[in-house]
Amino acid sequence: MNGLAAHSRQPRPLRPTPVNEVRLNIIDARGGVNGIVHCGLAEGAIAALSAEPETIKELEGAIERFIRRDSERGAFNSFTPGEDFNQWDQGTVIIDLAARIVATKSLYCTLPWRGDVEYYKGGQAAGVWLPYCIPEDWLLLHSTENGVEVRDALTEYTANRDKRRAERAANEPIDARDVLYGAAMIRFVADACTAAKNRRAAEGFSESSTEDATLHSRLSPSATRLMRLIHGRWLMTPRADLGGRTPREVIIEKLFFIDSDSLAREIQWSLLGEAAAPIARDSHAYRFAGFGTHEYVVYYHLLRHLLSECLTRLKRDREPEAPSLSAVQYSSSGGAVDQSSPSEPLVTWLESIKEAWLNVPNEFFGGRIPSAIVETERRRIPLPMSEEEAMLREDIPDEIVERFITKIRIATSEIRESSTSYRLMHETAGEDLGPEFKYLDTADDNEGFIFSTCSTREEWNAIEINRREIDDKYEQFRESTQDTTPEEPDEQDDGGSRVH
Repeated sequence: MNGLAAHSRQPRPLRPTPVNEVRLNIIDARGGVNGIVHCGLAEGAIAALSAEPETIKELEGAIERFIRRDSERGAFNSFTPGEDFNQWDQGTVIIDLAARIVATKSLYCTLPWRGDVEYYKGGQAAGVWLPYCIPEDWLLLHSTENGVEVRDALTEYTANRDKRRAERAANEPIDARDVLYGAAMIRFVADACTAAKNRRAAEGFSESSTEDATLHSRLSPSATRLMRLIHGRWLMTPRADLGGRTPREVIIEKLFFIDSDSLAREIQWSLLGEAAAPIARDSHAYRFAGFGTHEYVVYYHLLRHLLSECLTRLKRDREPEAPSLSAVQYSSSGGAVDQSSPSEPLVTWLESIKEAWLNVPNEFFGGRIPSAIVETERRRIPLPMSEEEAMLREDIPDEIVERFITKIRIATSEIRESSTSYRLMHETAGEDLGPEFKYLDTADDNEGFIFSTCSTREEWNAIEINRREIDDKYEQFRESTQDTTPEEPDEQDDGGSRVH
């Protein structure tokens, strides 16, 4: 089912009894536990799947996003080992972390992939609704929809769980960052740049006029095209060490979801006045985290920096010829490589350049450290604006902000527009809603589909059409506001650059 449909909170029937409890079963690869809980806790547990827990312990930590407990005891501390699907009061809820199935036999707890749940603090409803988004590889089986019974969810669950568990167990996750940031990427850059130099393709780089270690250089149009070509080849080449996928496929695979969950945490921070607990570094969700837009932007600029530095050094040093890119099997397939490659000193140097760039403040990111930006996103911590950035944002004209709207993808816009909690936040006028948040801009629109965050070329084409329509609207607005008066003659230079 497409998770883009109907993110808003569904109308729910009135709760008929003061008890209002369900039997909650939570199951992971090692076993299961069950207990009697209030419907609000069961809904919080389902919403907490947004933190991508794999174990009962991880879910118990993730539920703190929505259920703040006064006691240090875990939310499932009183649960009984084993499974029990017998009905209790308002029904039965099953969360199978190993099979990634939610099954409910109840009029309540029938949450969709995206929506809002009520926040509980100290066992009491706080009257605040917080957004959530569940990864779309979860199977949601609800016996009722809008109060009408539509299926036998528990029977469907038992029929599907073994197969789904086996499929997930057979597909162990890959540490993609070990490839995307590691020796495979560094060697690809070294070999591709060396091959380009040997073909005299690096002549667009000027000689460095300084001995500064950063080796800054001015890039000609031909050199820029060369960097885009090598960068694009890296992104679009299938690799065995990525399970036959391309780096680009891995990077954008979960970008929609990560951005949606990050936005939900921003809204939560604004409504509650404090950030949600971050994802633990030892959790599965952190160790195998997908890329969000912020890491995508950091990674894009890292690759461009390495390519620029490498080609500039090769131009300066005029090192001996090395094997061509096609002769080095590691770079194209992810297999073994001859460790005696003549490009080895270049690989070692590039590794040091990479580490330095990732771990020092960068003016492009407002003085932030690139690796710290990646870390906060992996832990789902929103990125607050500094006071200086907030002041600059206030000075941006509305018509220019409108141009930036085209860079917000469907995930962000839909959760903003349909989330009850987001609308409530904006209706709370005059109150301090916490910090404003920083959004890193993706590659320039002219870079093309390969460097976009679109899954398909069709999606990219549609966004380009929409962008051009808003560009035209912006130009019409700009022209209509440039009325010339005798006191203020129009000195606009037609050759001036446009603001993006």
